[in-house]
Amino acid sequence: MTVHRPGLVVAVAIVLSLPMAPGILDGAIDPTDALVRFLVALIFCWVAGAVVGSTFRRYSEQSRRSELQRMMEDAQRLAARPADEPHPPPAPPPT
Repeated sequence: MTVHRPGLVVAVAIVLSLPMAPGILDGAIDPTDALVRFLVALIFCWVAGAVVGSTFRRYSEQSRRSELQRMMEDAQRLAARPADEPHPPPAPPPT
């Protein structure tokens, strides 16, 4: 799984682990347990970042593909018209 911004993922894992800091400093939480909890938070954030990133990439690619298809159809329509025909108005943008 790839993540577009790994620094942001690590930062979110640190923020999720910050509430443990007082317990670690007081000795109520063992540092080994804290490290395991941080690693679990890091894995969780990494998976969540990969899922969100892949969703954005998928929809971005679909949007680009449909825009290119619309532009190709417009270009084909313009190329197929007779030379003496006036220019048609451009197609409205998709909503």
